Amino acid sequence: MPAETNRTGLAQTALDAYLRAEGADRRSEGGVPTCEIVDLITDLLLLAQQRGCDPASVVRKAEKHVLAETGRGY
Repeated sequence: MPAETNRTGLAQTALDAYLRAEGADRRSEGGVPTCEIVDLITDLLLLAQQRGCDPASVVRKAEKHVLAETGRGY
């Protein structure tokens, strides 16, 4: 299993690609910066649903993986 720092590096690469594809480095809503990570996760959950997965189940599994891989809560 890759080290946590390697995993977060992969996540940053995915987020950077998402932002480039979206055409924005930093967006804001009403002058308040949005959280691009939430936007990416939302779009991934929509994709999961489109592919027949239950988004809530995906979130629960991801949370279990975070807890198992880090050995701590957030």
